[in-house]
Parts: sequence; C-alpha cells; structure tokens
Amino acid sequence: MRKPLSYALILAATLGLAACEKTPEEKMESAKESAADAVQSAGDAAKEAGSAIQQKAEETGEAISQKADEAGEAIKEKASEAADATEQAVEDAKDAVKE
Repeated sequence: MRKPLSYALILAATLGLAACEKTPEEKMESAKESAADAVQSAGDAAKEAGSAIQQKAEETGEAISQKADEAGEAIKEKASEAADATEQAVEDAKDAVKE
C-alpha cells in the first residue's frame, strides 16, 4: 500500500516540476532581458564615469588657473620690491657721488 502511494506522489511531484520548467523560448527571452539590462547598466556607468572625469578636469583647470594667478601676483610683488630696491640703490649712489 505504501509503495503505490509513494510512486504516485513522486510522479505528481515530477509532473509538477516539469510543468514549472521554462520553455526554451522563455529562457531565450529571459536571457535577452538580462543582456539588455547589462547593456543599460554599462551605458549608465560609462555616462557616470564621463561626468566624473569632466568634473575632475574642470576642478583641476580651476586649481591650475588659481595657482597661475597666485604666481602672477607673487611675481608682480617681487618685481615691485626689486624696483623699489633699485630706486633706493640709485638714490644712495647719487648721494654718495654728491659727497
């Protein structure tokens, strides 16, 4: 009595699982959707990477511009100091010649 019942349950479970199995067409459609999602994700990642690179380039350009401005101001300041020192040296030389 137990064996026929066990066989019947095994047969029912096997048929139930077979009915749930995807057809080749369903598997192909699922694979296409997965591939499309992967391509979309890769495209999104590439856009994000491009945006990050552009932002970093802009930040770097701004930093370089700021450093160039600071260097220009420092050069002007040193040139002004050198001009003042030269004028003072000329005045001192004139005074020394007069004496």
